[in-house]
Amino acid sequence: PGQIAAQLAKKSGARVIGVDPIDKRLELAQDLGALDFGMNPNNGSPAEAIKERTGGLGADVSIEVSGSTQALNEAIRATAYSSRVVALGFFQGEARGLYLGEEFHHNRIDLVCSQISGSAPRISHRWNRERLVRTFMSLQSGGMLNLRPLITQIFKFEQAEQAYLLLEERPQEALQVVLDFQTRER
Repeated sequence: PGQIAAQLAKKSGARVIGVDPIDKRLELAQDLGALDFGMNPNNGSPAEAIKERTGGLGADVSIEVSGSTQALNEAIRATAYSSRVVALGFFQGEARGLYLGEEFHHNRIDLVCSQISGSAPRISHRWNRERLVRTFMSLQSGGMLNLRPLITQIFKFEQAEQAYLLLEERPQEALQVVLDFQTRER
């Protein structure tokens, strides 16, 4: 989702700063022209780097896609006064490392939950699932998105266990893994 969000933001004219703990992902996004600047959060505070690159203001919009509460906290810290953080990731468990008293409260951050499963109820009469799919497919077929390089491995359905092990044990080796249900071993 992060690679796609970066491509869409860039195509809409945004200056895009990407943050990822896996350098290979940042390099791919830069190669695809989706990033103006990329940084690994293991090399310093993303919020501080983003504020520095925006003249102390912070990002107009931050999109958090990992589902990590620490990353969400950094997104909140990196966002400009009275601006928006979109939580695109799926958050599970406790919210350790998420602090809502400092930048979130004082900077009047608008925190929006986004879901891949559909549209917010208030706009679902306009943006139903069919329209979402049609729009996405149109973006892809029209050359607005470059998705092919995002697929790093294809596994036959019978190899699903290996695919999940790869994602679990060696995530730095995979970006998008596809299970092929059409090719069957005989």
